[in-house]
Amino acid sequence: MLSVVLPSGTRVCLIRRGEQVTALRDECTHQGMPLSAGEVLPDGTIECPWHGARFDCVTGQVRRGPAEDDVAVLTVLVAGTQVLVGEPPAGQVPPPGQR
Repeated sequence: MLSVVLPSGTRVCLIRRGEQVTALRDECTHQGMPLSAGEVLPDGTIECPWHGARFDCVTGQVRRGPAEDDVAVLTVLVAGTQVLVGEPPAGQVPPPGQR
């Protein structure tokens, strides 16, 4: 995992599992703590270290509480050695096939 800040000021957690790179907003929806301080588990979830909420690394969906809301997923394009991250339109999370 890698925590980065976009030019807009949005904190992003980049996650690499094998050859796949995904990006989630680096903020647990439970209490706003940075997900990048947690860990990626073998089942493909990221666990917040503060209260144990888990989110799917690809879809951002809550897999275990106490969080109730999904984490926003950002678009990712890997171009050579660069990882380009874009924000989805306000209030929208792109479907899994379009990241």
